[in-house]
Amino acid sequence: MNQAALAFRSAALEQMASLTLPTKRDEAWRYAPHKALGQLTFGPATATDAVLGDIDSQIPHIDGPRIVIVNGVVDSAQSQLDTLPAGVKLVSLAGMPADLVESALDRQHDTIDDAFSIINRAYGEGGALLMVDGRPAETIHIVDIAVPDVSQNASASRVVIAMEAESSATVVETRIGHSDAFGGSNVRTEISLAADASLEHMILQDLPTTQIHLGRVDVMQEAGSTLRARLFNLGSDYGRVAYHVHLDGEGAHADLSGLYFGFGTQTLDQQITVVHSAKNCTSRQSYRGVLDDSSTGIWNGGVDVRPGADGTDSEQSNDNLLLSRKAEVNTMPRLEILADEVSCQHGATVGQLDDAALYYLRSRGIPNEEASRLLINGFADQMMDDLESDAIRSWITERLGHDDA
Repeated sequence: MNQAALAFRSAALEQMASLTLPTKRDEAWRYAPHKALGQLTFGPATATDAVLGDIDSQIPHIDGPRIVIVNGVVDSAQSQLDTLPAGVKLVSLAGMPADLVESALDRQHDTIDDAFSIINRAYGEGGALLMVDGRPAETIHIVDIAVPDVSQNASASRVVIAMEAESSATVVETRIGHSDAFGGSNVRTEISLAADASLEHMILQDLPTTQIHLGRVDVMQEAGSTLRARLFNLGSDYGRVAYHVHLDGEGAHADLSGLYFGFGTQTLDQQITVVHSAKNCTSRQSYRGVLDDSSTGIWNGGVDVRPGADGTDSEQSNDNLLLSRKAEVNTMPRLEILADEVSCQHGATVGQLDDAALYYLRSRGIPNEEASRLLINGFADQMMDDLESDAIRSWITERLGHDDA
């Protein structure tokens, strides 16, 4: 680990002594289960003796390289790293030589702004390092598995992705949990896109509903780079994924979209911040939520246009479908504009199944339950229309219980 990374980790360890967890007064954490968060116990990454069984049945079948992280420690037996495409390095972060990780770690990702970022910096020294210099055709799969333990019920891990100039790749992060015990995971992904690089990055969050997932994605984009981020936030009792995307070079583009689908008493929390600090950058945010039973959805989407970021073009949308009188959604688009000649649009909707559409389908002989399912599928599946991977599409639709989509 390089000197800068060591310094930040040492600072985080010192801050642990006086750590204050978020409360309801913190806007970005208002709807979090604060009592449960206080019951998470973290520590240094340690290998587990738990028998994981067949993880392939829990994740999409993706051809290509795969690295598996269990409680912050890379499991080489479950990983598939024998044949990496040219220009791709995919290795464990732990114990890597400084010259290999220095360029990836020293790219302004080390701002610590909440308690769980501090915890991740202190204990998340293990995980995966991906460096891409080229255009591999294979999808790269990173699997993070949380296994609650007696000594500590939550794990901290990191994923570092460094895209060199003009490179291009597709990366999928699947996050799952093992056992029905209370616990969870704290995963931070740090992405650097050099000039004219392109990355399609997808997160599939499907931990058990007895566990908590805290995810954070930090992105730095240089001139002409493109990010396509897709989030499918499906599992956990409290599933939170926060994006901090910084458009730092002229002409950079970020396209973020996602689907959260809640059942039971789940709370699925999306916190999005896109910072425009360079000229002529574009960003798109498009998220959809389906909430059933007593579940809760949160979408807090922000665009921050810094001085000098003229020519900014930004759009936000958040559409939600409530299937129960007890379901709830909190949608909060935010704009802060400190530049001239910008175009920023946002919109949010909350509704229920369309009675007229239901009547139309039922009048054609389709039973009420089947008609409702078709409308729900149609609403949710729009977030999968641009998925190129049949394996991922099949995994999501099967997970949501409509594998005929």
